[in-house]
Amino acid sequence: MGLVISYDETFGAPNSEIELASGERIFLSLGHEGLSIKLLPAPGRNERLLFEADPEIVAKICDGFIDIQPGMRATPLGILVAVAHQLPDSRTLEDAFRTAARP
Repeated sequence: MGLVISYDETFGAPNSEIELASGERIFLSLGHEGLSIKLLPAPGRNERLLFEADPEIVAKICDGFIDIQPGMRATPLGILVAVAHQLPDSRTLEDAFRTAARP
């Protein structure tokens, strides 16, 4: 399981940095344009966009990843981080989000 390095919902663009179990670090950010997940640079590796989705697809992904019960408070960032930090590496994360975004 990964480690949540940072988590911020207090300003204009909710975001989180996560270190996956593989040691890779990713950065999730939400904004008016939707979701962006980047693999952060490391020695010998450049930053790379893993996944991008518009707000409608983000809502679909969140709905598919978790069954929200009445009275439960879950934010999109909270749902996405809860899923992402459980994935072992960037390839699995990329595959999971692409699968969840399919019609």
